[in-house]
Amino acid sequence: MSLPRKALPLVGLLGAALALAGCVSSAPTDDASAAGSPDASTAAGNVTIGVVMASSGFMGPIDTPPLNAMKLEADKINAEGGIGGQQVELKIIDTGTKLDRYASAATEVIDAGAKALVVTCDYDVSSPAALVAEGANMLNIAPCIGDPIYGPAGGLKNGFSMGSGTPGEATIQAEFAYEKGWTTAVLLTDTTLKYTQNQCEIFEKRFTELGGRIISKHDYKQGDSVRETVSAVAAGEAPGVIANCGYSPGGATVAKEMRDGGVTAPIISGFGMDGDFWTGGIPGLSDYYVVTYAAKNGDDPDPAVNEAAAAYEKAYKERPSVGAFVAGHSTLQAIKAAYDKAGSWDGDKLTAALETMGSLDLLAGPTEFSKDLHISVERPMRVLEVKDGKLAFVEERTPEKVTFAG
Repeated sequence: MSLPRKALPLVGLLGAALALAGCVSSAPTDDASAAGSPDASTAAGNVTIGVVMASSGFMGPIDTPPLNAMKLEADKINAEGGIGGQQVELKIIDTGTKLDRYASAATEVIDAGAKALVVTCDYDVSSPAALVAEGANMLNIAPCIGDPIYGPAGGLKNGFSMGSGTPGEATIQAEFAYEKGWTTAVLLTDTTLKYTQNQCEIFEKRFTELGGRIISKHDYKQGDSVRETVSAVAAGEAPGVIANCGYSPGGATVAKEMRDGGVTAPIISGFGMDGDFWTGGIPGLSDYYVVTYAAKNGDDPDPAVNEAAAAYEKAYKERPSVGAFVAGHSTLQAIKAAYDKAGSWDGDKLTAALETMGSLDLLAGPTEFSKDLHISVERPMRVLEVKDGKLAFVEERTPEKVTFAG
């Protein structure tokens, strides 16, 4: 995602990450910590990965699932011998989504011996931390940023995202909708996010390229009622589909007010509307589709994803809130693959390894980087549908023709 610096709070915040036994750190409130020793940077046989993410604040619902999953992946890697023969220590700082905390938090974990840095799933929020890592020539990875700007395009030569890029995501939304026979569309864009703006722009470009027609376009912001927009849509030509380019809680308000206002057209969204935590307030919601990383409720077509979701539930007593938990596993998998090839923690060498190793088989799906693009835009994604208040798997899709904004 790519949130603004003054984004409004999200609903459905998860609690702080639970502690795991072994070498993986517990999630602190606002201070760095690492289980197993007073200072992970001096622990014999350990390699420290710094994690500067949010278990609380408006990024909490997005950051927490991949953050928790990283702890599970670190346990698995350590059980298999670690990275380069060293046990992985996650040195975590919960920034609380305090925007002035990221740069100092990155400095703290780097000073404590971190060899790579993992940051919050939003470019605007995490970029101060990423820039600190760049200054130290350190690999920095965001588990689920969707904007291709995280990387060389944004001045981050050692910055990568394990996310499924917005160009691929929105392309899939358009191609799925058109294939369903929904040849006319209304676009609803939450203008508080660059991510949601790009999503609707890409949807429109690909949808019209396929032969679809846009009936009308409407903007909204988090916290706004869209009743006037609902009235306009209800009074006009009935759309084949509504592209709701938003995120909760605003995106959920759109869905509820559309249905309450008698608009019954199918609605499709991207990763910003993943999760079941927002559907409870809309009884009987149907014909709502979401394109996202994975099906988190045990019905994903990849058995490894279902096993990971079950392990998550066993460890944390609840299912991950969004399918992007798979990107947490993938972050450490990619770091290990890069080190195995580079044989060094030098940022430039790790970056060169990721850029040249071809397709990586990660839990989030096949992932390939290049010198110009440090995010996957061609990865298969899942189309899910709200059924009985839960997101259920519909199909897996790969974008046929990836479309970019701008």
